[in-house]
Amino acid sequence: MSLSLCTIALDEQQLLGGMLDSVAGLVDEIWLGIDSRTTDSTRQVAVEFAERTLVRTHAFVFDWHDSFAEARNLVLERARGDWILALDADEQLLPGGRAAIQDTLAQDVPLVVDGYRVMLQDVARDGWPLEPAEVIAARLFRNSPDLRYVGRIHEEIRFVPVPSRTRNAILPGGPHVRHVGADPDLMRQRGKRARDRRLLHLRLRDNPRDAVAYAYLARMAHADGRRLLARMFAQRALGCGPRTLHDEAVAGLQRLL
Repeated sequence: MSLSLCTIALDEQQLLGGMLDSVAGLVDEIWLGIDSRTTDSTRQVAVEFAERTLVRTHAFVFDWHDSFAEARNLVLERARGDWILALDADEQLLPGGRAAIQDTLAQDVPLVVDGYRVMLQDVARDGWPLEPAEVIAARLFRNSPDLRYVGRIHEEIRFVPVPSRTRNAILPGGPHVRHVGADPDLMRQRGKRARDRRLLHLRLRDNPRDAVAYAYLARMAHADGRRLLARMFAQRALGCGPRTLHDEAVAGLQRLL
């Protein structure tokens, strides 16, 4: 089974190299979408990685339209591997994640499985864990035109003809991925919380009954100490239908209530 790494980046010269090194020798090709607002040496980092490792690495520029799903789908359209591994520039594949991917793809994956959700560990820049590792959206999935990202932010892979029929298993073992971008200093420097909140409200403008958007707004409000607002968003998330939230998300919302 051939494997394509798909990623997008905006001014990621500091962190991109670490992510690329973490997948060297595992992926057969790399597709990097570079946000046209980038002003640093992100592209050069990818070029130097390709020259050093001989991994086929392709980079192209795209214009940002307030949608991570749109940007990521532009990358998926170019990938040629049988499977896709999706990582962000501020993430790194851990040795356990590499082994789990190799073992999984070495077997006959049941056709009913579209992809695999992974366990991610948020860490500070010094490597210290910030939160308990949690299972997140699918990062390893089949390369199929029927599987595309949905959602302006906190986007997830869906079987686009009938999204409710998307079938993702959980990758064995874990944690599989380390996320450095959750470091509080990096979050503040990049204005991620304000960006995320703005895109979540745009997502609700697209679909006023978007349970995923309400769930993330509930978590953000809780982290800010705004308990009443967190409860309101949690109630709205649980009141949306049909069911679109993972079991872990539902349990988290119920704890907020």
